[in-house]
Amino acid sequence: MSKFDFLSSGDFHGAEEFMEKQKRYGSLKSSELESIPESEIVSAVTSWIESKFAEDWHDMGRVINSLPTPCINVYCADYISKEIRDGGFGQAFFNTSRDFIGIAAEGFRAVGYPKLGDVIEQALKINYDSGKKAAGRSIEDFLEFAANDDYKTVDKDFCRVFDEGKFNRLARDYILKYKKYFGDVGGQ
Repeated sequence: MSKFDFLSSGDFHGAEEFMEKQKRYGSLKSSELESIPESEIVSAVTSWIESKFAEDWHDMGRVINSLPTPCINVYCADYISKEIRDGGFGQAFFNTSRDFIGIAAEGFRAVGYPKLGDVIEQALKINYDSGKKAAGRSIEDFLEFAANDDYKTVDKDFCRVFDEGKFNRLARDYILKYKKYFGDVGGQ
């Protein structure tokens, strides 16, 4: 979820909480990672990554592409899982690219959650086979995606397999294994 999602939802308390985390973890140090609770570590590292984006996020792709692979894996898996849980694969394909979604599949596999990578691969196959655009551009595109039942089974599969606690636990282990890539270097 990005700060833009809160604007449309009217969840101002959630927006304040989100911005507080962004501020707190924007200057995350790699030496702090082990002290961050399991339930918060993914949010901490994604906030640190997002702190590198321009305010309007126009450079999101460039920044993500400049990150080390472990950072890309965690960021994309988290980002796409939120898109899918919020609005299914139709929303994920509308809001992002096939490449980004494919990277999320690899990210889930890298952190040790291959079943989610497999579900995402199934959704990618459905998208490719359907000949649909990689991402939406207009309200018509959105309505087409929203009315599409092609992803119904993989949406259910993803929600059935995804367990936030398990993802946080696996991601924490992965982040700590590659902690030299997460957070700025330096002391607390």
